[in-house]
Amino acid sequence: YTVSVNADYQVHEWIKVGSTIDFAAYATSPLVDGVPLSGSGVRNPNLFSIAMATAPYLVDRYAPDQLPAQMQILLDNGKKLLTDDEGNYYTTLGILHPEVAVKSADRKNYGNRFSGTLFANLTPLKGLVFTSRLGYKIYNDNTYYFLHEYYGGSSHYNESNAMAAERSNTSTTYYQWENFANYLKTFGSHSLGATLGMSYSHNTRLYTFAGITSTSKDDPLYADVSFPSGDATHSTQGYELHNAKLSYFGRLNYSFAYRYLLEATLRADAADSSVLPPENRWGFFPSVSAGWIVSGEDFFSGLKSTVSFLKVRASWGQNGSTSNLSNYLYSSAITPVAAGYSFTNSSVSYQTRYDPARLANPNLKWETSEQLDLGLDLRMLGDRLSVTADWFRKDTKDLIIQKINVPYEAGNTAAPVNGGNIRNTGVELEVSWKDQVGDFFYSVSGNIATLDNKVTWLNPNVSDSRIMSSTSINHIGAVSAFEKDYPIWYFRGYELDHLDGEGNPVLKNLSGDADGMIDESDKTMIGKPLPDFTYGLTLTLGWKGFDFTMFANGSQGNDVFMCYNNASLMYCLKSIYDRRWTTTNTETVFASPQARTDNIAKYMNSDAFIFDGSYFRIKQIQLGYTLPAALTRKAAVEKMRLFVSLDNYFLITSYPGLDPEISTDAVSGIGLDLGAFPTSRKMVFGVSVTF
Repeated sequence: YTVSVNADYQVHEWIKVGSTIDFAAYATSPLVDGVPLSGSGVRNPNLFSIAMATAPYLVDRYAPDQLPAQMQILLDNGKKLLTDDEGNYYTTLGILHPEVAVKSADRKNYGNRFSGTLFANLTPLKGLVFTSRLGYKIYNDNTYYFLHEYYGGSSHYNESNAMAAERSNTSTTYYQWENFANYLKTFGSHSLGATLGMSYSHNTRLYTFAGITSTSKDDPLYADVSFPSGDATHSTQGYELHNAKLSYFGRLNYSFAYRYLLEATLRADAADSSVLPPENRWGFFPSVSAGWIVSGEDFFSGLKSTVSFLKVRASWGQNGSTSNLSNYLYSSAITPVAAGYSFTNSSVSYQTRYDPARLANPNLKWETSEQLDLGLDLRMLGDRLSVTADWFRKDTKDLIIQKINVPYEAGNTAAPVNGGNIRNTGVELEVSWKDQVGDFFYSVSGNIATLDNKVTWLNPNVSDSRIMSSTSINHIGAVSAFEKDYPIWYFRGYELDHLDGEGNPVLKNLSGDADGMIDESDKTMIGKPLPDFTYGLTLTLGWKGFDFTMFANGSQGNDVFMCYNNASLMYCLKSIYDRRWTTTNTETVFASPQARTDNIAKYMNSDAFIFDGSYFRIKQIQLGYTLPAALTRKAAVEKMRLFVSLDNYFLITSYPGLDPEISTDAVSGIGLDLGAFPTSRKMVFGVSVTF
């Protein structure tokens, strides 16, 4: 449930106040919020990937009198197999059954969110405006988890009559207070503007957790943390985290004769010691831009009938990022570790030791992006045709990388590092045409953006050659690499040479080792997740009360690594299974499902599972009709519009997976398809009423 209220009030001619208020309350029953893996407490968070990895040839469920021998043995040995509402047993013969994943635990998530903005504008003098603005967010999120006794297979179970109940609460309070003054003065052909201000933000996160585990029978009477059985083990956690940022900023802009434009800005941003070491907390980020409205010159008057506006511009600037750092990630951390029991002649004691959990990085500093842009804006043919074109070069320096694999012998994890520099160059072009013929209005616009991406420097203190992402695939390990002279987080793996006469994969021996062994030295770049260019298209039509909008976008030249296949069940998708090697289909890259060689796991980390991720998607098609005002005003309605919308209904792609627009996260896991839920199609019917 959501509600929004927006209001403003002119208290006096020199003061105006206002606010926006948003409130939401929600309650959900997540299908899977962690499925215990082998009773170890490790959880597999993705129900959809579980469903995708289920063998399609397995029987879904069995009647009690038709159980396979393997499942009957499990029942005879006291295993608790789960059933559907009719008493049929879900199969345990493959990977975890999706419905077992759902029924293995009761899960709830509920809470509320309150956010908004308060502002005041003061105008004591003509051209001078003081603004004070307070933005706030208050989130309260609760979770409940009760784990049942069950057996879902050799890798997923909770046995020995064990049960567990957990509750957690996360409360987040965030506010940002901004105060700034704007001054604008015009004298003759000159116009001068200035802004000076500051911003302070503060975030508090309060977390509490309580849980119990017990060897008692799976009993709903013990399904909460306040009702433990006698042998229950209690666990509690809690913390309160604070982080803040302080910024000062200023801007000067000047124009002469409304043709020559110049602007300069400077930001000084500081992060608190929970984000960066105190020595590196400040970052200073300048920028400057200039523009020339060529169409305002006297010599351009002869072209005005064709070209109504022409502006050329250039800009250079820097901005900073701390990539959502918090909680002292740059510092070393100590964690308690169970060391076992200590025995003496008279007593037994349980020992706990404290080990280093994270390597410190006292030199962590701001990530800085520096961009140069050259562009022009053009309108012509009675402003019906508009063109905007830009060339840019963006250098990201001291890129903050959080997911770093450290040598196994280190025994812990790494703090975030300023891992390297990246250069992005490209061209952005947008063209639009709009016109009206009688009652018929139409407009069409398209845009395209190219991107050339390359790592230009790698921190030698981090790695001699490359950084491997810690986004790891459970059967093949890390596959994304950060390396000098390569695209950021490119896919690194093996190249498939051919399939032999029995459908077994043979990988390329790129290292040239005489023994023919395939190892790490044979890995190479097998794909890249970033596209060569992206594009979009918008079409708008209007006739009397009818309106029509279509929006589409696309991507070209990016690869997707399909990672939810595995060595024991190689083909989850029918589109790939149908292309597998057989004695009558040998011209393929997909090995025989019966292939069982030492290279299978390496084969899964090969270019056989790299696919073209290019796509064209119609994001929205919407048709609306606005009722005549003469009709609606009789019902005290100023405006009423009815509409129907098709969202994400049409997709053109050669990618055989479910959705090419997926990745595990926005940085080091980009382009990895782990079986995430695809973009949903939606049909929306709506009405918009203005009173």
